[in-house]
Amino acid sequence: MESFHVLGLVMLVFVVLPELDVVKAAMLTNCMCFLPAFFGMLSHYHGEEKRALRVLLDFFCVCAQAVGFVVWPFLVESDRAWTIPVACLLVSCRWWENYVDKRSPFGFIAKFGAMKDDLRKSRYFLYIFIASWKVLLIFCSMLLVNTITMENVVDLLRSFGKAFRSHKIMIVQVYQRVFDHLPADIPTASPLDDDISLLTFEWTPLIVALIQICAAHLCYVTSKFACKICIQGFSFAFPISLTIPVCISLLIASCGIRFEDVCFFEGWLPKYLFWKCPTGDFFQDFFTSQHTWLWLICLLSQTWIAVHILTPKSDRLSSTEKLFVCPMYVGTLIDQSLAFNRRRDDEGELKSDELALDGTEDYETMYETISESSDKDKKKAAPSTVKASDHVTKIYACATMWHETTDEMIQMLKSIMRMDEDQCARRNAQKYLRIVDPDYYEFEVHVFFDDAFEWSDHSDEDRVVNRFVTTLVKVSSTGRSSVEAFLIAERCRRV
Repeated sequence: MESFHVLGLVMLVFVVLPELDVVKAAMLTNCMCFLPAFFGMLSHYHGEEKRALRVLLDFFCVCAQAVGFVVWPFLVESDRAWTIPVACLLVSCRWWENYVDKRSPFGFIAKFGAMKDDLRKSRYFLYIFIASWKVLLIFCSMLLVNTITMENVVDLLRSFGKAFRSHKIMIVQVYQRVFDHLPADIPTASPLDDDISLLTFEWTPLIVALIQICAAHLCYVTSKFACKICIQGFSFAFPISLTIPVCISLLIASCGIRFEDVCFFEGWLPKYLFWKCPTGDFFQDFFTSQHTWLWLICLLSQTWIAVHILTPKSDRLSSTEKLFVCPMYVGTLIDQSLAFNRRRDDEGELKSDELALDGTEDYETMYETISESSDKDKKKAAPSTVKASDHVTKIYACATMWHETTDEMIQMLKSIMRMDEDQCARRNAQKYLRIVDPDYYEFEVHVFFDDAFEWSDHSDEDRVVNRFVTTLVKVSSTGRSSVEAFLIAERCRRV
């Protein structure tokens, strides 16, 4: 699948996109998810919530994607238009892993799902070899593509160093011919043509590459940060969904400005670097052309295929492996890569039934179970071996004491009691009110004394706790009452 994806990217970058104007090229990037849509449609298992509706919507998305990259070749006037569906299909092979489920009723999808679980354990080791293979494959396939599209690919390798040096670009300016009906013996060709040369900047290829690399990496880092701190809906899903529409709007606006004033962008973008704009009245053609309506269908289908990014279930500060299927990204199609690579199978919510809560406390009778869950729910089949409760955060607080004063001990105990009060409230809400708390944690405190014993006054062979330990035991009630605002009778302590 990785090899197919690489071949698709090479075909897309070196064959398909150079034949299109920037608006059509941006539209085409929404047709890169046929395989995820197809695998997602076949991965719905029996017993899944709203399975029929999901399968129906996935079927429409598969049809929309298929129509998208099949109809595009008929709308593009190029001898290489047949490469469009091939490139789109191969590029979509990258995100198969996120759209397969081993519970699928289809055997080959279930095998892919089992393979996905195996890849999670050995991904980094495998990518040591996959990364090297992809670099070699990109280089070889690039040479193969240029061999087909160019007369002599050897000149491409020989001229590689010249690309990083300043050189001239010849521009032929042809004037409008006003003497088309003159007799044939009057020369009119040469005087009406003019040759203009532009001098390029030697660092242009490097600057363009750095802009692409930095922009893609910045997008990946900020997206990962948004998912980690649980602001994914507004700061990740919303921008990713609007990337192509906003990009197309800006491209159309820039082409319109350049059409009115050719020198408008001259100050920061040279003429030979400006993108290829659509011809004709593209403002009117945008709303009436077949490309636009086809793009809107593909955009809506991609939005549904990546709808899981709108409803994340991951915990705060989750690792990259829990957020994304593959920790690497595709810089060429960064928005599609982030959307389709974001995990669909986030870990389930923490359930109160899965927590190992003691039910033998004396104060348990003080609470009334408000939950109206029936006995049938309790008799369901046992959960799987790995449960959400296995990932509950556990906080261990360790305090080392040595000759602290009474006030210092009280302040330390007050901090512990505040944490204990918060944890107890979350625990009771989880257990008795059946409230799912994604921030639930377990709390445990250990207090160590560097010098806890002294020799007894009655016997030289016996050692007893010193006055600092005794003071801590005495002020424990004070520290607790300072937090809870009332004194609670405590059980006798044995030291």
